Amino acid sequence: MRINLLESLADNIVIDKDKCTFCGDCIERCVLDNLRMKLAPCRQACPMGVNCHGYIRSVARGEETEGMKLLRETVPFPGILGRICSQPCEEQCYRKNVDGDSVAIRYLKRYLFDELDDSETELPEVAEDSGKRVAVIGSGPAGLMAAFDLRIQGHAVAVFDAHREPGGMLRWAIPEFRLPGEVLKKELDVLREMGIEFQCGITIGKDKGMDEIKADFQAIIIATGCPNHLMLNNKDEKLAGVYHGLPFLRNVRNGTTPAVGKKTIVIGGGNVAVDAAQTALRVGAEEVTMVCLESENEVPAFPWAVESALSEGVKMECSWGPLTFSGKNGAVSGVEFQRCLQVFDDCGTFQPLFDSCEMLPLEAETVIVAIGQAPDRALLDKIGLNPEDVDPLTLQTADEMIFMAGDVLSGPASVVESMSKGREAAESVSRFLKGEHLKYGRRYAGPIETDFEIDTSKADEAKRLNISQYKCRGEGDFTELEVGIDAETARQEAKRCLSCGEPFGKYRTCWFCLPCEVDCPHEALWVEIPYLLR
Repeated sequence: MRINLLESLADNIVIDKDKCTFCGDCIERCVLDNLRMKLAPCRQACPMGVNCHGYIRSVARGEETEGMKLLRETVPFPGILGRICSQPCEEQCYRKNVDGDSVAIRYLKRYLFDELDDSETELPEVAEDSGKRVAVIGSGPAGLMAAFDLRIQGHAVAVFDAHREPGGMLRWAIPEFRLPGEVLKKELDVLREMGIEFQCGITIGKDKGMDEIKADFQAIIIATGCPNHLMLNNKDEKLAGVYHGLPFLRNVRNGTTPAVGKKTIVIGGGNVAVDAAQTALRVGAEEVTMVCLESENEVPAFPWAVESALSEGVKMECSWGPLTFSGKNGAVSGVEFQRCLQVFDDCGTFQPLFDSCEMLPLEAETVIVAIGQAPDRALLDKIGLNPEDVDPLTLQTADEMIFMAGDVLSGPASVVESMSKGREAAESVSRFLKGEHLKYGRRYAGPIETDFEIDTSKADEAKRLNISQYKCRGEGDFTELEVGIDAETARQEAKRCLSCGEPFGKYRTCWFCLPCEVDCPHEALWVEIPYLLR
């Protein structure tokens, strides 16, 4: 075992964790590269690098305004991610080792958004105008994140979208009961107030040519997402009463709700399928059954979303694949399924294996096929770009002024993962505009430590909060599912946080120069030095 002798010296850096927000300012100020941050597991797991630890401890101290400030330093969309994030942070939360339940990190993010009004939240500071203009094509999660980061850097940003309003899948595919339109509007208003321009109802390559875009802007990000739906390619898939997940959800949100029968089958096990099932209940279905290839333990949708659907009466049939559709007078009347023995082969390739001796016939007046999404490659084909030629680190295409981000490149991903790719593209574009090296230092994680002991001896004994669920009252009721919480409940939940990480003097090489202590915004750091020297 190799020992660093510097680490055996006395540590004179003292952290008051009751004041620290784990912002990392002290580490940036350290002249001798001595300080490091023990990065909390939740923060390590977040694709966006959100300072979960910091804003949660701020809530625990009753400092919500400070918590929101910390949150907005890394993510501009707390209202969105506080509702629909895939919450990888909670999967890694060390609190689970104490009582089996993580801290409700996602929900505390939503609490901050709901608790503070606009007057208590400052707009992000925008750098001086760079004189450069960037076009972002697509206003979904990746495009919005890229636009935000580029605007912060002082670049002028115009976001183009083919739909009449911005938001992409956030607006057109996620149901109102999961992400209310008012929340999305409030988040988008922040971008508008920062000076980001939205040009909607414009299809690039049709209403406006790429040559025109290239003439008006110095860089372009294509973030058009995965708006296309996959089909079973069954000969009876065009029967009346058969819909597809994304178009179905889009039609409901834009006010052209399709007719839904009393008995509805949703084919698929992902989040779109769950959303379609719960939406069907709200537009007239009385009995909804989800049928998926995966076993009960392999359903790909978020577990909490599945639980919500089941609590509303949605039924689930797992390990079944559709074989044939039946119809009467040109309309669907049911689907016959066969038992699915496995979804993937031994190499992990999607290769379902069926047992045709075990069948499941189900009657239905409506069938919604929600088996996956695909990117729209029409624009890429028109301008001759191949996604396989995109640099995986910088996201730059063969045309050096064009970059790609999000699901259009990677395929369907969670909202937070798409946002993280938008951030990576924005970093590359900003470097490109400044004439900087696009790859230098990109793989460096920063002055952090990810492997350290976590003290659980002082863990608060409180159990995880129970997030109340609104019960749908029937057709036409799109009220938000999750019910908000008060300050006392939020603070009690935040106190369950173990406060895993902290800054520390890794190499014990402090020369008492004190910028770390002097510049700490919360007086949370103290440098122990001999009395006569101080």
